[in-house]
Amino acid sequence: MVAAFCRGPDWDTEIYGEPGSTVTDLLTELYGKVGATRQWALIRYISGILKKKVEALDEACTSLLSHQKHLTVGLPPEPREKTISAPLPYEELTHLIDEASDKNMSVSILTQEIMVYLAMYIRTQPALFAEMFRLRIGLIIQVMATELAQSLSCSAEEATESLMNLSPSDMKNLLHHILSGKEFGVERSVRSLDSALTPAVSIREVGPVGATKTERAGIIRLKSEIKQQLDKRRQSVSELKSGGLHSLEVSMEASQLSGHSIPQSGTGEDRPFKDGRQGQWQRRRRLDGALNRVPVGFYQKVWKILQKCHGLSVEGFVLPSSTTKEMTPGEIKFAVHVESVLNRVPQPEYRQLFVEAILVLTMLAEVEVHCLGSIIAVEKIVHLANDLFYEEQKALGADDNMLEKDPATGICTLLYDSAPSGRFGTMTYLSKAVVAYVQEFLPSSGCTMQ
Repeated sequence: MVAAFCRGPDWDTEIYGEPGSTVTDLLTELYGKVGATRQWALIRYISGILKKKVEALDEACTSLLSHQKHLTVGLPPEPREKTISAPLPYEELTHLIDEASDKNMSVSILTQEIMVYLAMYIRTQPALFAEMFRLRIGLIIQVMATELAQSLSCSAEEATESLMNLSPSDMKNLLHHILSGKEFGVERSVRSLDSALTPAVSIREVGPVGATKTERAGIIRLKSEIKQQLDKRRQSVSELKSGGLHSLEVSMEASQLSGHSIPQSGTGEDRPFKDGRQGQWQRRRRLDGALNRVPVGFYQKVWKILQKCHGLSVEGFVLPSSTTKEMTPGEIKFAVHVESVLNRVPQPEYRQLFVEAILVLTMLAEVEVHCLGSIIAVEKIVHLANDLFYEEQKALGADDNMLEKDPATGICTLLYDSAPSGRFGTMTYLSKAVVAYVQEFLPSSGCTMQ
């Protein structure tokens, strides 16, 4: 295969001592042999080298776009991750995918394959794509490999190899489980082929565990309880500054919602316990972040918040309040614009903490607050919540290993893996952070919007 890159596909290898055996001829012969033995990784790799056409690829792309979904290929950040917002001819589409895949033939073919499967599902099960306006295929592939790595307890390299070796039906099955939000397990297995056993993996549904898709994406009960508390304390700006924001914090601490507790040392009734679901919430945030999944009505809530501040800042990129004058809250263009700002955060689970922080901010849109200050830096709220979490867990006896931080973001891995609700939930710390942040920046008098 090295010859295909060094000498070109038309180079005559004269492998049998006679002319007429080009690289393409040999690869075509090999393709037939690995196809017979169902070696899917090699099938995909050779398909990429031979530039074999993926059936209905351009039609699949057009179908997804017609359902008002933007596509991206390649991994973030831009410009490596490339956006597709209009139908493209087949040759131009495959060239774009090859470029975004850094000329990795296997990744390029898998990207095309996933695009076709997504189109199949959006035609038959459109509900899987609710509140998702941008399908980031590169991140979806990355999450699929991560799922295999965690389930099989293997390295990233081994997980990638296992992913590439999945049969088309298993690949579709894995993709469907990720899209649906169902709990599933992956196990090592073997398959019989011509009286020989070869390594394989099996994917199975394990039934509902923990929160449902709706609770995970929308945190419905948590939002409802906060709203009930805020409805009882509807106040003016001056009342909010003197104590109303504190009521949001109190309502979170007093919440009786069930939640996954964080294992740590310490004694007493408030000591969290290990419930056997370690890694569950980090995994869910990673999946939701990769799929751009947000709570129902999230973008309309963002629109309301923008009417009460000068803008939201995400990793230095500002979503200005003037956007509300250019777009309506239910407009898809607005949702895609908000998505593009959130997608400045490359790590999926980190991105989901931004979504949760904005969700807490939207609670303030339900009370009579005319202005929340200037530009709200969402990343500062997230990191303030992380600091509060770290300090409280330290005080309760957690050690440095338990409070290990993600080197890319500085966020405690344990915070990523905390349930949204409950005393030690992410929303509890985010609400405290919002209290501290917004109180500091609330103006003493009315402010002028941009």
